[in-house]
Amino acid sequence: MAQTRFRGPVLQGKFNEAGITGYNLEEKSSDYTIQTSDLGKMFTSKSGDITFTTHAHATGYTFTIVNTGADGANEIKLVEPVGSKFSFAGGTHTTLTNTKATSKVGDFVTIHSGTAGTMWYVLNVQGTWAGS
Repeated sequence: MAQTRFRGPVLQGKFNEAGITGYNLEEKSSDYTIQTSDLGKMFTSKSGDITFTTHAHATGYTFTIVNTGADGANEIKLVEPVGSKFSFAGGTHTTLTNTKATSKVGDFVTIHSGTAGTMWYVLNVQGTWAGS
């Protein structure tokens, strides 16, 4: 029997390859600021180092960012706008980083903007992510 190895979240949806609306997977290859209009999207990144900046805090938004680059080839940073923080690993941080040296294909983080003012909560994470 063949063995399958799977790492990372299931990418549910489809990439927008035809330039039309209604698709929920987006590949990003350069720095990007997540907008409130991106609700329901899952972002992937496989090339180089990229920084995702969250939008100004608004309650009830959930986003997932997935590292689809080869092991050790891609760094992903999540940065907060002024006044917001990530609740992660027992502390609060302004940046979360999946460093290039420790990155693996399929590493991901899911964040949610809760009701506590300016806090983003890490709901799910895989791989090595550091808060600062």
